[in-house]
Amino acid sequence: MIRTITFKLLLPDGGSTALLDTMRAYSTAFSASAQWGFENQTWNKVENHKATYKSVRETVPDLPSSLVQGARDCACEALKATKCKTIPERKPLAAMRYNQRVITVNLIHGFATIASMKGRIKATFSISEYHHQYLSWKVTSSTLSYDRRKKMFYLHISMEHPDAEKVQEVKVLGIDRGIVNVAVCSDNTFFNSKQVKRVRSKYAHLRQELQSKGTRSAKRKLRRMAGRERRFVTDTNHCIAKQIVSSEYTVFALEDLSKIRVQKRRGTEFNRKLNNWSFYELEQFLRYKAEGLGKRVVLIDARYTSQKCSVCGHTYKGNREGSLFRCRKCGFQLHADLNAARNIAQAGISCLGRLSVNQPNVAHS
Repeated sequence: MIRTITFKLLLPDGGSTALLDTMRAYSTAFSASAQWGFENQTWNKVENHKATYKSVRETVPDLPSSLVQGARDCACEALKATKCKTIPERKPLAAMRYNQRVITVNLIHGFATIASMKGRIKATFSISEYHHQYLSWKVTSSTLSYDRRKKMFYLHISMEHPDAEKVQEVKVLGIDRGIVNVAVCSDNTFFNSKQVKRVRSKYAHLRQELQSKGTRSAKRKLRRMAGRERRFVTDTNHCIAKQIVSSEYTVFALEDLSKIRVQKRRGTEFNRKLNNWSFYELEQFLRYKAEGLGKRVVLIDARYTSQKCSVCGHTYKGNREGSLFRCRKCGFQLHADLNAARNIAQAGISCLGRLSVNQPNVAHS
């Protein structure tokens, strides 16, 4: 099990300048490796190292060798991701990856020694009560980032811990994510989006008014507002995910919505709602919170979950009329999202049946 925790760094005099220079040099090394890999159409790290290491060391002689190699690895990974079709670009002050040879992190005492072009820099950070649970975990890698607006450095530490003990009993909960209801569970639990909609509407109205004014004070206000809406939605998703995974169920079935944004659209208003829909964030929160409790999330095919009767299995587009589901074959009636959640739970059992030796139970009231 892997988690990433973030700390705001406090640096000694001159530390900020040294790290900024190191980031720029790191980007130079990245660009050199990316350029060679693109020209030679390869993302092989060994070949890239043989071809670029000496020249990069001459270009940025004060950059520690481990960071030169780290920049090369990042460039090769970026080339692989694009199949060498384009040259990967990196901003001068983009986040910089550190391995354990060039950074030492002490979570107990709250400090880290970070390699730079000016030697090792000792940075300190605060350890909150929340972070105490990670003190016994193993540090696997670290990433240093810089916020230009706040002029602050942040250290992102990846921690590894043996996987939580797997839960033996299997109980499946189907979860239907939507725009009207953030989540509807197959155990009849509804999480509606009224509060989210209210907050989004408030910020949309404020942004429209401030943008129409266009004054300097209005722009300052817009900057202060930036991120507040996003943080509210994130907090809402955190709370929903926590409540769901804390239930008695051990497997959570979700629709695979990875292609939802490229499907046929239904007008400007629907497009706006779809783009504001944070379904993926909720999925990510459910995954890592479930993993921490030894539970799991499975994805199922999203097709026909809203058209299929959860009782008789009859599938017909006309079965759903807005928020009401009424089966044209057996006459069964239920809230459309709840019916979909029950179908998702049943599909989750089918998906899980090939992987689990235990007979799963489904949340179905």
